[in-house]
Amino acid sequence: MEEAQKEVKEKNKKRKKVGEVFSDYKTNSNIADAEITKMNLIKKINTLEIGMYSKEYVEIKEIWYFEKFLRDRFQFGQVHMILQYEDGVRKKSIETEWENLICYMAHKYPLMRPLLLLKSNVEVQDNKINVYMKIKGADFLKARKLDRELEKVIFNLFGKKYTVNIEEKLADQEVKAFQEKTKEIEEQAVHEAMRGIAIRAHHEEQYYGTAIDNTQSFAESEIPPIPEGPYNDADYDVTTDDGLGYAPPMEELSQAENIIFGKASRAKEKKMKIKDIDANAGRITLEGRIVNSECRETKTGKGMLIFELYDGTGIITCKSFAEDGAKGNEILEKIKSAKAIKTTGKAGLDAYAGDITVMANIIAEISDEGLPPLPEEDDSTPLILGSSMNINDPLVKIADLNAESGNVCIDGEIQAMEDKETKSGKVILSIDIYDGTSTMTCKAFLPGNNAKKIIKRLKGTKAIKLAGKAQMDAFSNELTIMANTIITSEPLPKTSREDHAEVKRVELHMHTKMSQMDAMTSATDLIKRAMKWGMKSIAITDHGVVQSFPEAHKLLGRDNPDMKIIYGVEAYLAPDKENSVTNAKGQSIDTTYCVLDLETTGFSAVTEKITEVGIMKVQNGEVIDEFSCFVNPEK
Repeated sequence: MEEAQKEVKEKNKKRKKVGEVFSDYKTNSNIADAEITKMNLIKKINTLEIGMYSKEYVEIKEIWYFEKFLRDRFQFGQVHMILQYEDGVRKKSIETEWENLICYMAHKYPLMRPLLLLKSNVEVQDNKINVYMKIKGADFLKARKLDRELEKVIFNLFGKKYTVNIEEKLADQEVKAFQEKTKEIEEQAVHEAMRGIAIRAHHEEQYYGTAIDNTQSFAESEIPPIPEGPYNDADYDVTTDDGLGYAPPMEELSQAENIIFGKASRAKEKKMKIKDIDANAGRITLEGRIVNSECRETKTGKGMLIFELYDGTGIITCKSFAEDGAKGNEILEKIKSAKAIKTTGKAGLDAYAGDITVMANIIAEISDEGLPPLPEEDDSTPLILGSSMNINDPLVKIADLNAESGNVCIDGEIQAMEDKETKSGKVILSIDIYDGTSTMTCKAFLPGNNAKKIIKRLKGTKAIKLAGKAQMDAFSNELTIMANTIITSEPLPKTSREDHAEVKRVELHMHTKMSQMDAMTSATDLIKRAMKWGMKSIAITDHGVVQSFPEAHKLLGRDNPDMKIIYGVEAYLAPDKENSVTNAKGQSIDTTYCVLDLETTGFSAVTEKITEVGIMKVQNGEVIDEFSCFVNPEK
């Protein structure tokens, strides 16, 4: 015992403090005096784990500052601290540290949206933490597994295991206000897009004095008043080159451009390739050929133009709004007849379509000279979806993926597919892929005119390589990959297990698919595999049934020298010493009685409710009457 204590003391003496190991970390916090118990670098995910032992409570914000220093100093992707405190150290309560804890989580896991819990009410009862949100979003956070990650972080920082339960606790007024706000946002979606177009036109008139007629007109009641003077928005700011506030000279508008929609502008927007566009690209100009176009009438009577543009690097959806459906169809005919299109607008993430979209306010016909032709269908190329076969994203196993993985590539076999057309005309394709480690669902938005061709090719393909962004799917509440590139691949190599034992065993415990919820293989397949492995005998022991016996007997016949079946069963025996009848009063079992069956919402007699009642009246062992009804559990 004394030798063990000495060994522990010697080990503790060898521990170095944080301030000694990381002498370039300057801090006045007591974290510098904490002893480092372990350091583990996980190279695969570029993550550092540090175990620390402290005799004083370390503030959560100080832990974050130290983690940030390590990430910046050594370029780690993530740093995890695991703290242990000396017995008797007085720690701050979870309730006191809640805001610091949530801010800490927000820095480490921003995609999980932990800041939604910042103003929540927190109750700690024994080993359970109840978090009552004052806003909507509990299901969203649970889908992103924030509650499970919060449990891990609390255990690492406080050294105690808690179960975190996230609930919404809103007053009736708050729920009503949330519903009204949601409805207002939906109604303003089209309205705001049109306002941006109107403001743009106003801005150009004020700065450039353009006299060309606009093809759009808007009702005053539908558009907020345009502010007097220059529109103060960075997206529309005009840069100056002389410091005197004068706008630089604008290039003349090309005479080859025929305005189809909007108002001609001399303002020079940045020209981009489709492959380089992201949600933060802002105002841009695109040139390309029309792949697909249509006009839809909105609930407010506006004509919503939707067209897909191809520039050789990719395809992107553009949208715009005409005065009404008739005007929209006129513009649509001009777009369809155009050889090529030049459009200017603002790129952003379209929450409705779930993809990056350009809200166009200028559409012009241009010459197609120098523009690549529309891609033709070529079944000989491995490329099924996307603009390039070159995938630069890292190849990752499905079992190693999480919501923070970002852009990745997976390679596996197609297990199942399902396609569904959206309101915007695109097709959402869901693909279940197995790569040998696990299975996951991947999704892709397919252009309406090419969807059938892509789906047809995928149905004839056994394996694919898929690239896209790993993220939580708000619809299915599961981790998924939003694919932007799909190419054909080689199926996984098939391997068959073998038994190389010199003396073959006799399997005395085997379930077939007749064992409900416990097996999926037929007796025929199991016996054939045993014979292939050289076994001479095998037992069938299903759960309380013998239905697989005829199948086994039919396979082998009366006499088979290569295999013998041992017919068995896993039987359920009632204890001899326990009475089968409780509260007996000497009554006969052959009398008239009722059998009662209740279905409930759960197993607790205290918290759960009855959902169905079933009664059978028995006399002399035969059912003479029946009754059943459903019950509203009111929960």
